[in-house]
Amino acid sequence: MTLRNITKQVIAFLLVLFVCIGVVMGGQGFLSASAASGIQAAFEERNVLDDLTGGTVGGKKFSLADYPHNSEGKPQIVSFTEFCYSYYAEKQGDFGLYVYVCNPQDIAFDTQTSRNQIQLTYGSKASYAKYSLIFCNYSTQAGYEGRFFKFRVQLTESEKEDILQTVKPDARVYKVSGVELSYKGQVTDYPCAQSYTYTGFAQGYGSELATSDTLSCRVNGFEKYLTLDVHSTYYRPEGTNGKNDYTQDSLHSVYFAIPRSVVSEYGKMTAVHATWLDATLAPVLVTGNKEAYDAILPYLGQNVGTNTEGLKHAYAGSANYTVTSWAGSTALYGWDCAYTFNLPSSWSKLGGTVVNKTAREVSPLYWLAYAGEGTDRADEYVLSSEEIEAKLKEYTQKYGGELVNDRYCRVLFDTVADSFTEVNIRADEEYSLTNEVLGSSWWDKLWGITYPSTFDGIKAIYEVTDADFKSDEKATCDGLFIAAQDYAEFKEFYNAKKAENIVYLFRYQVTDFISSEATHFVPESGLGEKIGAWNSEDTNAYFMQETVNLDFDIIDVTCTKDNVETVLPVVSSPIDNIPDGTPPVHTTSDKSLSWWQILLAVLALILVVILLFKFAPVLVFAVGKVIALPFKAIGAASKKAKERRKEKKQAKAREKEEQEERYRQVMAEDYPVDFLSDDEWDYIEAMSHWEDDE
Repeated sequence: MTLRNITKQVIAFLLVLFVCIGVVMGGQGFLSASAASGIQAAFEERNVLDDLTGGTVGGKKFSLADYPHNSEGKPQIVSFTEFCYSYYAEKQGDFGLYVYVCNPQDIAFDTQTSRNQIQLTYGSKASYAKYSLIFCNYSTQAGYEGRFFKFRVQLTESEKEDILQTVKPDARVYKVSGVELSYKGQVTDYPCAQSYTYTGFAQGYGSELATSDTLSCRVNGFEKYLTLDVHSTYYRPEGTNGKNDYTQDSLHSVYFAIPRSVVSEYGKMTAVHATWLDATLAPVLVTGNKEAYDAILPYLGQNVGTNTEGLKHAYAGSANYTVTSWAGSTALYGWDCAYTFNLPSSWSKLGGTVVNKTAREVSPLYWLAYAGEGTDRADEYVLSSEEIEAKLKEYTQKYGGELVNDRYCRVLFDTVADSFTEVNIRADEEYSLTNEVLGSSWWDKLWGITYPSTFDGIKAIYEVTDADFKSDEKATCDGLFIAAQDYAEFKEFYNAKKAENIVYLFRYQVTDFISSEATHFVPESGLGEKIGAWNSEDTNAYFMQETVNLDFDIIDVTCTKDNVETVLPVVSSPIDNIPDGTPPVHTTSDKSLSWWQILLAVLALILVVILLFKFAPVLVFAVGKVIALPFKAIGAASKKAKERRKEKKQAKAREKEEQEERYRQVMAEDYPVDFLSDDEWDYIEAMSHWEDDE
């Protein structure tokens, strides 16, 4: 498919009056420069139909009759145009790329957005990249309004320079895999799979001696691309990650299927090239208290600060009543909190001053969700991904103002990355997750002793097989590192695809997830209300924050067979990976005993007291005996140990005496003068005289 037009533009005041520019269009196109030259500006002002009329498409003269309205039709690129390429450096400022799109449904594509993009590569580059499309104009002819759109490919100076240095002057190759177009905020990726090879030059941009336009384009289709249906999931260990008692590790993942025929031809997937925009939600308050929910709702988006005159409900996340400061030798107690909403920073209370410390004062509060009726309802309530996305849209309409990624209100996020994250993650990359849980023994639970562990060796790219599905649903989710909430959908997808496809899990990021149990406060009644004191009511709520990935998109994947790598471009509509908001790891029950439970407890206590009075002496004696047993055992053991030590000491002394005696006797034989005593000498002398008498 080729299209060739000659465009005349007025480009310079008083110096140049007329420039004839040859333009060849074949397939989808984009305008290139970050700042358009005068020639580009004039070209962009020309209506798309003026460019197309008179040209040829697929060897046939362009005709509107060939592009009727079609309610079921899909947008397609009719031309990808290289504009004013030159190998002369001084003329390269006019270079650009343009895209012409046929819109058979005549729908009003979003034009003031950076989410319209084209995916292409050029020269000998294997990896693809995404470039935003800048809207130029659309057809306005009666009956064909919006049937054709004209876009410019937005290129930074460095991107433009790389293209000019990479393509070969005698044959400039551009491969376009698809174009993404936004309609009412929803982006859809439409395949193109065309290779455009440009040769020759527009007049004035090639040889200085050329007297005519030699620019031409050859268009070839290619089948080496993938269309992926991408789904998101996440995984969080049961425990915290050790940073505090309300933060967990959160593993972000997606899954999709690749045809077995592709894997057979090119090998297994060994790398994924993807992009997304990171954004962290502003604090979300989830409550199961309907009265508090209804009271706070009108104050959303308002900076209430510590002004509690109109709002008699407050929340504190991860609240601990503890010593917050000292006044001399007097301890001042207060609530040490991770989050507070509408809670006074200082207030009086009978018996002294209560001082509050907080790491984060949430004001204004932009997010509020109701967990439903029931005591401890929030302790088990999961704020679904779908509900978060719905609230993003609802609150964007409510608050307005600056938008993130041309869609969501900026105030709904704490932080937004300055640019999209772009990664090319290989199969040998791995992740680790920390799981710090409370010990299972009564002693551990009494003192809050936790034990950290890690999930190591989590592969970035994982091929799912039948063996991964256990009889227990939880075991399956833990083994695959997917959320329990996504199990049913994941299994259904796998079962539907496994016959002709290989299903892959792609894990690409670990972030902090915050879920902090929140205590509900209301003003004290009576005297307490007069002095501004507040009391805690329940813990049926939590504050939540998480990182979401906006417009996650896979650009290409790498398959490897016999050590040969093949990069396959991917056509897939971008998705938002918004993990569910899950309840805190540590929660406190607000359930109270019913009247019959209290009555049974009282009766049991009375019975215990009666039994104690009746059997107290026996019990005391028995208890005394039991208590004395270990001490008696210790005493007996100590006595035996002393006797053994004494016996050993005596034995050593006897042995020493015997050794000394043996030594003396031996030495006396050799050195009698030194080692025989006077008595022994007298005895020897006497014996010698006795022999004489004989």
